[in-house]
Amino acid sequence: MPESIFKQVSLDILRLHQHTARSLLAVQHADEAEIHDAVYVTLEGRYYVLLPDTAAPCDALTGIFLIEADDEQARLSWVATTRAVQRKDTLYRRALAALQRRVQQTKQSLNQAANSCLLELTPQQGRLTISDNKDFALSPHDLMKALYPAAYNMEKFA
Repeated sequence: MPESIFKQVSLDILRLHQHTARSLLAVQHADEAEIHDAVYVTLEGRYYVLLPDTAAPCDALTGIFLIEADDEQARLSWVATTRAVQRKDTLYRRALAALQRRVQQTKQSLNQAANSCLLELTPQQGRLTISDNKDFALSPHDLMKALYPAAYNMEKFA
């Protein structure tokens, strides 16, 4: 995305992630689509959601991930590759702790049942739609620049 356009939408991307906690994840299961509503967090440019272990996304390879502002002023969607994070992985504990903090901010509880699956979603290609029907294509690099601007600026100067 050209830098001039990115400057216009980066704040929208950041606000959307700061002011939303829930997402929708759609995956193909057998011949039907399966949709899950889940709390999400981002860590290092990847999304993490906790789903029931029996959910199709725990075995899916790709999915469509949607984040939308409550006032419907902005919507972000990603085609993402998915993988289940193993409980013994240190990333599992980090992501679960981040999810717990996120859920506490929304005054909800996180179902950490033994039969749950932590899913990592790696964005491949995305779209940002903002209130005045402007639609922008996004790359994972754009997401990283918007969510972690200080880190991006440090890399640029290094």
